[in-house]
Amino acid sequence: MKRDFLRKMMSNSVAQGLNFGSRWLLNLALARHMLETEFGIFSFVYMLANLFFPTIAFGVNFYLIHHAASQQNIRHLLSSLIISVLVSIALLLGLVGYSNVSGDPLPFELYLLSLLIGASWALNQALFCYLKGRQDFASEIQSQLFNGMAMLLLVALIWFGWTDDTATVLLLLLLISLVPLAFGVHKLWPEFISWWQLADNVTDLWHWRSWRARISYAWHDMFAIYLTNIPFIFLAIFSTLTELGQFRKAFILFMPVTLLPVVFSQVLLAKLSAQPAILAKRSLFLRNMLWSLPLLSLPYLVLILTCPWLYPWLLDEALTPQTATLTSLVVFALWLTLVKTYFEVWITALGLNHWRAISVTLVALLGSGAYVVINHGLNPESAAWVFVGSNALAVLFLIGLSLRGYFRALTKQATENIEKQ
Repeated sequence: MKRDFLRKMMSNSVAQGLNFGSRWLLNLALARHMLETEFGIFSFVYMLANLFFPTIAFGVNFYLIHHAASQQNIRHLLSSLIISVLVSIALLLGLVGYSNVSGDPLPFELYLLSLLIGASWALNQALFCYLKGRQDFASEIQSQLFNGMAMLLLVALIWFGWTDDTATVLLLLLLISLVPLAFGVHKLWPEFISWWQLADNVTDLWHWRSWRARISYAWHDMFAIYLTNIPFIFLAIFSTLTELGQFRKAFILFMPVTLLPVVFSQVLLAKLSAQPAILAKRSLFLRNMLWSLPLLSLPYLVLILTCPWLYPWLLDEALTPQTATLTSLVVFALWLTLVKTYFEVWITALGLNHWRAISVTLVALLGSGAYVVINHGLNPESAAWVFVGSNALAVLFLIGLSLRGYFRALTKQATENIEKQ
């Protein structure tokens, strides 16, 4: 069991590593070679793409892994893809309306590119989360090999000064994101055709029931990405794009570790969701948490210890005392994100995803309130302190909900066993 978990986590690590690693190199190259103001603009538009992404995905990450592991019906994937397209169209109409009335100095093309990039990421996630729910973690590796090579070519163009225009970089990023999308569609095309030929009522794919089944997942994912991007959002509102860029530099330095929660959570959820008995779920969860949490915490410790050397080497600028404090806070906040992901997986495996959604919503609202209170006194360091506090509060909420959910599920299963007798 442990060997199988490790094998699948390593497969997922390679796929996610190629994806996140290539994006990290892209951001690092831009941080080194763009002017501070231009990098601030890129950071703002890239942040928007990250916000559009979970909105368009509409909860496919955990929803498809959970349901594919237990049912393996491609109808769930088709429904998710159609919902994502419909959400994208609604957001596009909203952007057009905003551009006509706002007088925003940023060109509409940048907003459009951020939306299209977010949509391509969402469709990619749907395809490969469905495959992961079926225990197929190898397909994503193959797709990300091609994606990674294309991204490295883009990084080289930026590194050697052949392009550093925000619109051009975003357009190339969009085209590159279509590579794994094409691979995933090709992989699943025979299943799409087979289902379509046997389907009785295709309108069920976008029926209200399909939306309702995903609402708690989408709700959580949108607020979770909002919670992750909350410092960037409020720095853009209350500070300057230059300070937003400064905060993002500290975040970029540690971007590689942000893939760790993604890697293990998808594998662990697929295993837990395939296990029907609550006591067996608990045993599997605790065993994997006890050995994997210390192991996955090591990279965060290494980053803290090597930051005085890494920061000037990678970003080509001196590490000031203020920046050292900022980077330490960012690393700690990211480690708390790792810890809270364990309990998010556990709650989802218990079928209580709406609890997870309520928890992240409360934390996001409380964090937003803190940023609003600070408002125009907000700077990168104070934003990082609120970021840490928000993630710590999220961990406490999720631990409490995990315990309550376990005892509730245990009681429910015991009652069902008595009724069967």
